[in-house]
Amino acid sequence: MFSKFTSILQHAVEALAPSLPLQEDFVYHWKAITHYYIETSDDKAPVTDTNIPSHLEQMLDILTQEERERESGETGPCMEYLLHHKILETLYTLGKADENNCWL
Repeated sequence: MFSKFTSILQHAVEALAPSLPLQEDFVYHWKAITHYYIETSDDKAPVTDTNIPSHLEQMLDILTQEERERESGETGPCMEYLLHHKILETLYTLGKADENNCWL
């Protein structure tokens, strides 16, 4: 319930706030995800009860928008950030760790 409220509040703030450049917005969402894992104790709530899915969805939307705005075959700064910082590998590792903790 709380995560849905924070998600709605986040969307409202994003709608009212001036838009950031895509890369800054992308990095903001990634840092929000990593902040959750750094600051949360071992008694983590299921991911679906957090705002992580909302941040991932925003990151995907940003990558999609960036791709639409670029010339064919050109890599944008958000995709470069994703690749350079190994975000997909990190997400896999975090998901695998959560999966292992669920079955203990």
